[in-house]
Amino acid sequence: MVSGPPLWTEARRTCLAYSPGGHYAELMRALEGIVFLDCFHVTYRSPRAPDPRARRTYHLCHPRRSPLRLLFNAFQALIVVLRERPRLVISTGADVALPILIWARLFGARVIFIETGGTLEPSLTGRLAYPFADLFIVQWPQKLARFPRAVLARGLLL
Repeated sequence: MVSGPPLWTEARRTCLAYSPGGHYAELMRALEGIVFLDCFHVTYRSPRAPDPRARRTYHLCHPRRSPLRLLFNAFQALIVVLRERPRLVISTGADVALPILIWARLFGARVIFIETGGTLEPSLTGRLAYPFADLFIVQWPQKLARFPRAVLARGLLL
C-alpha cells in the first residue's frame, strides 16, 4: 500500500468490476495511490472476504461460460448501470465484469480495462472487452501484437 497523500483523487462515479481472487488483487495493486470519492464494486459472491473499503458492492450472477447465466448476468448488470450511472469503469475481468463494462460504455461511461498478467496469451475477456475500452492496459509486451491500441504497464500487477 502507498502511504502518504493520494497520488490522484477521482471524483467521477466509478465502478470497479472484477472477479474475486487474482483479478481483484491485480486491480487493487493497479489502483494504489488513487482515492475514489464515489465508487462502487461489481463482482460475484465468493468465500473470500469482501473488500472492507467497498461502501456499495453488487454481487451479480457468475456466468461460468453458460449462455443462460450470462444472459441473467447481463440483465443484472443493466440494472446496476441504470441505478448507479457510472462515469468510469475500471476492470481486470473476468467474465462477471464484461456485461457491466459493455452496458456502461453504451450509456456513455469511460472504460479502462487491465488485461491479466497471469498469462502471455490474450484472455477471452480481454479479447471481448478490447473494442469497448477507452484505455486498454497490458502487462506483457507480447500482448501488444494482439492489442495494438494497448498501453504497456510498468511492471506486473500480480
